[in-house]
Formats: sequence, structure tokens, C-alpha cells
Amino acid sequence: MNPFATFLVGASILLMLLVYIGTAVHKTKRWIGTLLVALTAFSAIYTANTMGLKLGIDLQGGSEFIVQLAPSKNDDGTPKLVTSSDVQQAIAILEKRLNPDGQKDLSMQPEGTDRIVIQMPGITDEEIKGVRDTIQTVAHLEFRRVHPDSASKLEQIKARGGIKEPGWIEMEYSNPITAKDGTVLTKSELVRDAAEIEGKYVSKAFRTVDAEGNKVALQFDSEGAKLFDDLAAVHYMHSMAIIVDNHIHSAPVLKTKNFGGTAEISGGGGKGFSQQEADTLATLLSNPLQNPMKILAESSVSSAYGQSSIDQGKWIGITALIITTCFMLFIYRLAGIVAIVGLVINIAILFGSMALFGFTLTMPGIAGVVLTIGMAVDANVLIYERLREEMEAGKTLGAALEAAFEKAFSAIADSNITTLISAVILFVISGGLVKGFAVTLMIGLLSSMVGALIVTRVIFMWVVDKNLLHKIHTTRIIPDKVFDILSSAPKFIIASLVVTAISFGTIAYKGAASFGIDFRGGSRVDVTLKPGKDIPDAEFDKLLKPLKQADGGDLKTYYIQRKSAGGAVNISIRCEEKSGVVIQSAINSHWNNDTVLGTSIATVGSVIGDELAKQSVWAMFAALIAIFLYLMMRYEFAFALGAIIALFHDVLMVPGLCVLFGQELSIIHVGALLTIAGYSINDTIVVFDRIRETIQKGTGGSMREMMNEAICKTLSRTLLTGPTALAPMIVLLFLGNPAMLEFAMPITIGVLLGTYSSIFIASPLVLWYAKKTGTSLKRQVLDAQIEQMKAQQAVAAAAVASGSKV
Repeated sequence: MNPFATFLVGASILLMLLVYIGTAVHKTKRWIGTLLVALTAFSAIYTANTMGLKLGIDLQGGSEFIVQLAPSKNDDGTPKLVTSSDVQQAIAILEKRLNPDGQKDLSMQPEGTDRIVIQMPGITDEEIKGVRDTIQTVAHLEFRRVHPDSASKLEQIKARGGIKEPGWIEMEYSNPITAKDGTVLTKSELVRDAAEIEGKYVSKAFRTVDAEGNKVALQFDSEGAKLFDDLAAVHYMHSMAIIVDNHIHSAPVLKTKNFGGTAEISGGGGKGFSQQEADTLATLLSNPLQNPMKILAESSVSSAYGQSSIDQGKWIGITALIITTCFMLFIYRLAGIVAIVGLVINIAILFGSMALFGFTLTMPGIAGVVLTIGMAVDANVLIYERLREEMEAGKTLGAALEAAFEKAFSAIADSNITTLISAVILFVISGGLVKGFAVTLMIGLLSSMVGALIVTRVIFMWVVDKNLLHKIHTTRIIPDKVFDILSSAPKFIIASLVVTAISFGTIAYKGAASFGIDFRGGSRVDVTLKPGKDIPDAEFDKLLKPLKQADGGDLKTYYIQRKSAGGAVNISIRCEEKSGVVIQSAINSHWNNDTVLGTSIATVGSVIGDELAKQSVWAMFAALIAIFLYLMMRYEFAFALGAIIALFHDVLMVPGLCVLFGQELSIIHVGALLTIAGYSINDTIVVFDRIRETIQKGTGGSMREMMNEAICKTLSRTLLTGPTALAPMIVLLFLGNPAMLEFAMPITIGVLLGTYSSIFIASPLVLWYAKKTGTSLKRQVLDAQIEQMKAQQAVAAAAVASGSKV
């Protein structure tokens, strides 16, 4: 879709939305709503089909690196601060190094003051190692004189017990020079202790071929050409060491006094360069990095592993949709079909929006879509439960629908706004793959409100106006009576304290082992096997134990975890930071595609781990404060306090229970906790909204009796929305890969806790606070209602005074 058409469609949708909201004429609302839904759905489907979804590294395969620039040094040897220009220069150089022909889909973005995020989708497993080496190679070129009596002087230094020759240092060759019979002739040379010509004077480097094989030709700039010729004139017929990254590549004899601004580097050890080695060295020397780089975090996924995740995601989404459809049909029958139509349009809007704005779909994003399927039905359940109550009160279907949508709107809006607060905070603090989940959650929340409040309402307008339906039949799961729920509150609070103690005790007992690589650093290699294939742990031990880490040290400790999903076995190997690359390479080399479907690796340095831990704490704190402030604006203090304590109850329990069930806490759990915060407060708001409504009706009775009545009125909705949110998560638990399982387990626990706490924790705390402080909740609610009515009357009066029609 071209920009002009996109603008026209977007403007039309916005205009129709404003007319739909603003008109009170039923027929106009019905037709405008129909056009709005049709245009939005069509444009979303068309956009998703034509533009396609941008897939993350974890779904299409490739690598993501977070690198940090180390400070360079001033002339006096002191560290030089990394500046934004250093970061931009490094990005430009890495672009030339990693994508010299411009054919690769390469993305690099600055992060903070001294970091760069590099994403290279679609590269092969073989290319990943080369990319890793290229990023960390500084390629510092310099020229130093070789001592005329290098070999004899080195022998003398050795005989003196290593006492150095003043002004000279020993430097090794990158490849020792060997004779034809294999005897090592020279391993090192005695060279000057300071560079005599720096590589910064080289203007161009390229591969060349002559009778001796591949070489790297150098061209100096005008200043460098003069310096080199001056040096050659003084040291004519003596050796000059050509040094790259503190290793001698070659030490040719200066056989002329005038090089004309050119020089050559031949391969060390007398064996010459291969074509690839010469091309790589030429690229590095043409683009030297002034600041060394360190890889702080890495995530690499094979294309086969990514495709497996996409296939799993499709089946999980379809399964979740089927389960949700069956559930809605069983409970609400024909009305359930309307809800599912709204849900399908909701999903279409979600994918269309992601395609239009170029958002990236990641593996956690798939989990976010699945969660959206469950949470989107929540608004429909709330409306339908209200609809059932209104019809039982004797209203016609049309009147009952109007009342149901009007009364449910407040709870739907409040609950979605609080969840949106959590999603926005998650988007701001997260990076990489988890940001993809935050994006899908935010868009899913907005599109679900469109689906519930506009799509289903427009469909019902047509059904009622055309006399296609006169009554809605639903399956009642809770009898219409009032239970004294609050009387059992002390028992449930004690039980919650016990479970909370177990949760904290589990984390304390396991200590650092409770936290995954995201927080304490390390690597995780995920291996997906072909359906029907398996590799025993003993086979892994046989392959891995003899290996060495990337730095040459012992492989040390690794842990193997298994999970079966969708007919295939997923194996996670957790290990130290420098072991992951070695383990992944060994597995890919040892087992072919008939056994291993694909692999992925995630490596996080301790620096990133510490930062993520701090960010996670601040994110949770910020989310809870923001939700509390919003509740203070919308509700009385007692309600806000009860809701936030219940929220703490849920959020504090989940991490320990996840650890108890064998998980390690990761950044994905932070995303899950923020989602739980939104879901839990969603449930609590619905209960509190009904309590306030019961008080405003003035039905009489004590505060305890009115609260019990309100809780029981919403009990059916509470127990219905739990399964709709749980069903997709349970599908993820049994069919998802390890990354999806990491997300599904805390969400499953959190949904159960959120349902429980909204009934047995939040409301009793409100009643307890009111009694302890002597607060009259009834008086506060009624006063707030009076103030709201006065405000509405003032607005109406102002409108009349200005000549507007109200």
C-alpha cells in the first residue's frame, strides 16, 4: 500500500471512528460502525498480506550482538572517553567490514553511550563465527624495524634469563616460519619497542596475486609514503616487520629506497595467504577500529530452529483459537459466535498494524499473540455477563445490550489501561526479543477493545434490528445467590503467607542458581531434534567433556534440560559464557540434519546481566507505582490500597513458584510479571467496580453484605475469564519450545493467583482497612458520585450557555 493510500485509509478510519463515537442516532451508528469494521478489517488483512510481517532474528535465523567500545588511549597512555562520534565511526567501519557488497540485511543501532546493537538476519551457522571474529578484531597495523642480529640477540636474551635488550622487544609471528621438512625455523623476531609508522597512513588495502600466491597490497597517503621512503632510505637492505594486532605477518627486507607509496604483506610462515585470508585482512586494514570492541551479549539462531518456532506458533495459535471458540460456544452459544468474529478481526488488526508500522514479530511476540487470544475474550465475557443480568431483570434484548455495553465500559477501560501501563513500561525498559512481546501486547490490548466494544456491538445491532434474535441463552456455572466469601478471608490470607514464605524460601535456598543467564551471565544452547529422534545425555557428555572453551580453558560445568513439544524433543544446555559457542559448534558438526533440526545460542555477559537485574527491579517498581496512582485517580484510597497489596501478593509469589517448578528466572519472567500485574489488576478492578455500583444503588445492608453481593455477582465472570486466559497458556506449556515455556509457566501461575487474589485478598483488605481506620466507604463512594454528577451538570450548563445542543 503506497503512502498516499495509507493516509487516506487511516484518515477515513479515524473520521468514521469519531462519527461512530459522537453520534446518538442508532441507524447512523449502525451503518458507520459497519463501514468502520469492514474498512479496518479489509485494510488490516490487505496490509498483512502485501507488506508481510518482519520476523525477528529468533524466527528467521541469524545473529544479534550487543558490543561495547573500549576507550582508546591518549598520547600519554591515559584512557580516552568514548564519544558519540566514536560510536558512529565504529558503525560505519563495521558496515564496511560485515557488509562490503551491500547484499546482506544488516542493522546496527547505537545503544547508550558506548554500545552498538548489531542484527544480521539470515546468515548461516558457518558465517556466524566469522562475524564474531570480525567484530572483535581491531586490525591495528604498524611497521617496526627488525634487529639486524635478531636471532642471535634473542638467544642472548634467553641465556640471560629473559633480560631484555633496551629499546627492543620480542614479538611472535602470526604463523611461525617453517622449513620444507616441517622444522620450525623462526617463531619470533626482536623488533623496536614502538611503532615507527602507524597503519593510519594506509589509504587503501586490497588482495593481489603473483607467482608467490595471494598477498595484501597497501597504498599509503602522501604523508605515509614520505615517512615510509625516509625509513627505507635509512634502513636499506634491513628487515622491516609488518605487524597486525601485535603479531608479525611478515618481515621483508627493504630492497629499495623508494617504494612510491606502496607495500605488500605476504602470509606468515612462508605458506602464503589463502584467498579468503587475504580478502579478510585487506578489509580489516582498510577499516581499522580505533576502539577495541567486546561482545557483551549474543543471540544466534539457525534458520531451521526459527522455522520450527514459526510452525509451532501457527499450530499453537490455531489450537488456542479452537479451544477459545469451543468454550465460548458452550457458555454463550450464538452470542459466542459473535465474540469469536470480533476476536478474528482483532487478530487481523493486530497483524495488520504490525506489518504497517514495521514492528518485528519475535518468539515472545508469538506468545503475546496467543495471550491476546485469551485476554481479548475477557471484555466479551464481561459484557455478556452484564447482558444476562439485564435480560433476567426483564429488559428486551436491544435495551439489555445498550445497558450491558454502557455498564461494562468503565471496567473494560480501567482494566485495559492498567494492563497497557505495564506493557508500555516493559517496552521502554526491555530490549531485543522481549520488546517484541511488549509490542504485540500493546497492539493486542487496543485491538481487543475495538473487537469487543465496536465489532460485537455492530453485529448485535444488525441482529436485533433485523429481528434475527430475541433472546440470548447462556450456560450458568454459578448459582445466583450470595455466599459469605469474606468470612473465610483470614484462612486464605494465612495460606497466602505460607505460600509466599515457600516462594521466598525456594529462591533463598537455591541462591544464584535461581537466576538464569540473563541476570548472572552465561550461555544457553537450545537444540531442537527431529520428531522421533533423541540424543541421550551420555552422548552429549561424550562429545562435550573433552572440549575446551573459546579461551582455551576447560569446559567446566554445563547442565542439560529436556522438554518434549509438538512431537519433537527440545534440549537446553546451560553453561558458562565462553562455552556456548564451542558447544553449539560441536553439536552442529557432530549431528547432521537427520537428527538435529536446528540450534540457537544466547550469551549474556555479567555486565549486561547486572544491568538487566537493576532494570527489572526498577521496571516492576515503576509499574506498581503507576498502577497505584491510576487507581487513586479512579477509586477511593481503600480500594487502591487493597488492589496494590493484592498485586504485590501475586507478583512476589510467581518467581519463587517458577523456581520451585524447575525454571531459572530470566528477562522473559520480568515481561511475564508485568503482564501478570496487568491481568491481576484487571480482575480486581472488575470486582471493585461492581462493589461501587452496589453501594451507589443503595440496596441496604452492611458493608460486608454489599461486598459479598458484589463479589458473587462477578464470580461467574471471574471464573469464566480465568479459563479463557489459561487455555492458550496451557497450550504453550505443552506444545511450545523452551523460550515459550519460560513465558507460559509464570503467566499460568499468575492467572491462577490473580483470579484467587481478586476474590480472597483484595476485597477483604479493603474491608479490613475501612474498619481499622473508621473509614465510611459508603459515604466516600456516594460523595464521589455526587461530585461526578455536579461536574457533568457544570459541563452541560457551560455547553448550553455557549449555544451548544446537549
